[in-house]
Amino acid sequence: MLPLRDLYNERMLLDVGEALRELHPAFDPQGFAASAMEEPWEKASFKERTRLAALALGRFLPPSFPEAAALVCEAAERFRGLEYILFPDFVELFGLEHRETAMDALARLTRRSTSEFAVRAFLLADPAWAMERLGRWSRDPDEHVRRLATEGSRPRLPWGQRLPMFVRDPGPTLALLEPLLADESEYVRRSVANHLNDIAKDHPERVLELAERHLGRDAASDWTLRHASRTLLKQGHPQALRRFGFAPAAQVSAHGLQVLTPVVPFGGRLEFAFEIRNEGEPVQLRLEYEIGFVKASGRRAGKRFKLSERVYPHGSTPVVRSHAIKPITTRKYYPGLQSITLLINGEPQGELGFELTMEPAAAGGEAAEG
Repeated sequence: MLPLRDLYNERMLLDVGEALRELHPAFDPQGFAASAMEEPWEKASFKERTRLAALALGRFLPPSFPEAAALVCEAAERFRGLEYILFPDFVELFGLEHRETAMDALARLTRRSTSEFAVRAFLLADPAWAMERLGRWSRDPDEHVRRLATEGSRPRLPWGQRLPMFVRDPGPTLALLEPLLADESEYVRRSVANHLNDIAKDHPERVLELAERHLGRDAASDWTLRHASRTLLKQGHPQALRRFGFAPAAQVSAHGLQVLTPVVPFGGRLEFAFEIRNEGEPVQLRLEYEIGFVKASGRRAGKRFKLSERVYPHGSTPVVRSHAIKPITTRKYYPGLQSITLLINGEPQGELGFELTMEPAAAGGEAAEG
């Protein structure tokens, strides 16, 4: 698979340039592409190439922003895909002094790519004014525009500028999100849930208050609120666990935890088994395990993973699982004694150790829950 940044290449830039030349004969496609691909293009990341291409558009489009924005919006109708965020990026760069025209352009452009990153500059420049516009977008018939309102105002949008005013006080965006909990579009509801999950990292009580008011109202709202609370559930937040039906279950316990692979080579799998015993009526359980990974300091840092969320019957249920110890960009592994802990509805149920070595592993199969 090609690196994401290679979505930007000479052919793509020339295609954009040709589309603009058809609308504005003075536009120079070859000059635009050459200008965008000047140093530091070769080593630039995807977002950096977006900015280089948007700056090059500014050098070759008419100096009047309203005229240039009209050309960009018309040309963008021929394209679809993430790389065409260069059009909203152009609007962000050159449209702050023409904010009405710019916001109209962003709403149009988001239908073909996404304006969620570009709109943040307008929110930072004048939050109250921009939120009034986002409020209108949240009622737009087009799901892409509604999602622009919810995604563009996320306080901690990945790849996007942070919005510190909404990190401090999520009130304005909560008012935007609440009417969209049961939006007809899953695309919008997922954005609402991700936004609420951002808020829950700083203000868990605000998200739980929202859940208190709306859980049980309809299936769509329940899904949105459950997805919005995923980080709180993963953290074992007691109120969140209770709110979603995972109260402490005294009649349930885990027995016989075994590490089936006490020595795990790097690239191999940690295999473990245990038994769930339920002495009472069928009960909804959230089963998790936490691996204590050794860090550079020699201390362990826990990372929690979900096993299952379902109703467990009276009696015993055997569980066998495995976890791949494989290279990922967000974790560096260190050899030594690691740990695994089971949790039932957020309550620890026992801990064992296993040794991680940095020797290469042979290929192996997957284990599953019984």
